[in-house]
Amino acid sequence: MKTICLSSSLRFKDVIRGTTRRFGEIGITALFPNLDSGLDKEKLDMKTMKRLCQDHFQAIDNSDALYVINPDGYIGTLVTVEIGYALGKGKPVYFSETTNALDLNSLPDGIIPLNSIERFLSI
Repeated sequence: MKTICLSSSLRFKDVIRGTTRRFGEIGITALFPNLDSGLDKEKLDMKTMKRLCQDHFQAIDNSDALYVINPDGYIGTLVTVEIGYALGKGKPVYFSETTNALDLNSLPDGIIPLNSIERFLSI
Protein backbone atom coordinates (compact mmCIF):
# COMPACT_ATOMS: atom_id res chain seq x y z
CA MET A 1 0.00 0.00 0.00
CA LYS A 2 1.25 3.47 -0.85
CA THR A 3 1.81 6.02 1.86
CA ILE A 4 1.71 9.75 1.22
CA CYS A 5 2.79 12.35 3.75
CA LEU A 6 0.67 15.50 3.65
CA SER A 7 2.10 18.92 4.37
CA SER A 8 0.09 22.09 4.76
CA SER A 9 -0.56 25.06 6.94
CA LEU A 10 -2.80 24.11 9.86
CA ARG A 11 -5.15 26.89 8.78
CA PHE A 12 -6.40 24.29 6.27
CA LYS A 13 -7.22 21.56 8.85
CA ASP A 14 -10.61 20.77 7.31
CA VAL A 15 -9.05 20.33 3.86
CA ILE A 16 -6.30 18.15 5.34
CA ARG A 17 -8.86 15.95 7.12
CA GLY A 18 -10.99 15.62 3.99
CA THR A 19 -7.97 14.79 1.84
CA THR A 20 -6.76 12.21 4.35
CA ARG A 21 -10.20 10.57 4.25
CA ARG A 22 -10.26 10.59 0.43
CA PHE A 23 -6.80 9.00 0.24
CA GLY A 24 -8.07 6.21 2.53
CA GLU A 25 -11.08 5.68 0.27
CA ILE A 26 -8.77 4.98 -2.68
CA GLY A 27 -6.46 2.69 -0.68
CA ILE A 28 -3.60 5.07 0.08
CA THR A 29 -2.42 5.79 3.61
CA ALA A 30 -2.07 9.53 4.25
CA LEU A 31 0.04 10.79 7.14
CA PHE A 32 -0.15 14.17 8.84
CA PRO A 33 1.30 13.91 12.34
CA ASN A 34 -0.07 16.07 15.13
CA LEU A 35 -3.03 17.30 13.08
CA ASP A 36 -5.31 17.16 16.09
CA SER A 37 -2.76 17.82 18.81
CA GLY A 38 -4.76 20.76 20.14
CA LEU A 39 -1.59 22.80 20.47
CA ASP A 40 -1.92 26.53 19.97
CA LYS A 41 0.80 27.67 17.57
CA GLU A 42 0.92 31.05 19.30
CA LYS A 43 1.84 29.37 22.60
CA LEU A 44 4.41 26.82 21.42
CA ASP A 45 7.94 26.81 22.75
CA MET A 46 11.01 25.97 20.68
CA LYS A 47 11.35 22.45 22.12
CA THR A 48 7.76 21.56 21.22
CA MET A 49 8.08 23.12 17.76
CA LYS A 50 11.23 21.11 17.10
CA ARG A 51 9.45 17.89 18.16
CA LEU A 52 6.55 18.65 15.82
CA CYS A 53 8.99 19.18 12.95
CA GLN A 54 10.80 15.94 13.75
CA ASP A 55 7.48 14.07 13.83
CA HIS A 56 6.75 15.36 10.34
CA PHE A 57 10.24 14.43 9.15
CA GLN A 58 9.63 10.88 10.42
CA ALA A 59 6.34 10.75 8.51
CA ILE A 60 8.17 11.88 5.36
CA ASP A 61 10.76 9.13 5.91
CA ASN A 62 7.92 6.59 6.14
CA SER A 63 6.17 7.81 2.99
CA ASP A 64 6.54 7.29 -0.73
CA ALA A 65 6.00 10.98 -1.52
CA LEU A 66 5.12 14.36 -0.03
CA TYR A 67 1.88 16.06 -1.05
CA VAL A 68 1.69 19.76 -0.27
CA ILE A 69 -1.86 21.03 0.15
CA ASN A 70 -1.54 24.70 -0.69
CA PRO A 71 -4.91 26.39 -1.35
CA ASP A 72 -4.47 29.64 -3.27
CA GLY A 73 -0.79 28.75 -3.58
CA TYR A 74 -0.02 29.44 0.08
CA ILE A 75 3.06 27.71 1.50
CA GLY A 76 4.29 28.72 4.95
CA THR A 77 7.76 28.53 6.45
CA LEU A 78 7.43 25.09 8.06
CA VAL A 79 5.94 23.59 4.92
CA THR A 80 8.92 24.97 3.00
CA VAL A 81 11.23 23.23 5.48
CA GLU A 82 9.32 19.96 5.01
CA ILE A 83 9.63 20.29 1.22
CA GLY A 84 13.39 20.75 1.57
CA TYR A 85 13.62 17.74 3.85
CA ALA A 86 11.65 15.54 1.44
CA LEU A 87 13.77 16.64 -1.50
CA GLY A 88 16.95 15.99 0.50
CA LYS A 89 15.69 12.47 1.19
CA GLY A 90 14.99 11.90 -2.51
CA LYS A 91 11.21 11.79 -2.07
CA PRO A 92 9.00 13.07 -4.88
CA VAL A 93 7.07 16.21 -3.98
CA TYR A 94 3.71 17.26 -5.40
CA PHE A 95 1.71 20.44 -4.87
CA SER A 96 -2.06 20.74 -5.03
CA GLU A 97 -1.66 24.14 -6.75
CA THR A 98 1.04 26.34 -8.15
CA THR A 99 2.32 29.18 -6.00
CA ASN A 100 3.11 32.78 -6.82
CA ALA A 101 6.81 32.16 -6.29
CA LEU A 102 9.11 30.95 -9.06
CA ASP A 103 11.53 29.38 -6.57
CA LEU A 104 8.78 27.26 -4.97
CA ASN A 105 7.21 26.38 -8.33
CA SER A 106 10.55 24.92 -9.42
CA LEU A 107 10.53 22.30 -6.63
CA PRO A 108 7.64 19.85 -7.13
CA ASP A 109 7.65 16.86 -9.41
CA GLY A 110 4.16 17.87 -10.46
CA ILE A 111 0.88 19.53 -9.61
CA ILE A 112 -1.96 17.22 -8.56
CA PRO A 113 -5.15 19.13 -7.78
CA LEU A 114 -7.10 18.08 -4.71
CA ASN A 115 -9.91 16.76 -6.93
CA SER A 116 -7.46 14.45 -8.75
CA ILE A 117 -5.64 12.62 -5.97
CA GLU A 118 -6.40 9.26 -7.58
CA ARG A 119 -3.43 10.11 -9.83
CA PHE A 120 -1.27 9.01 -6.90
CA LEU A 121 -2.32 5.43 -7.63
CA SER A 122 -0.14 5.45 -10.75
CA ILE A 123 2.88 7.18 -9.26
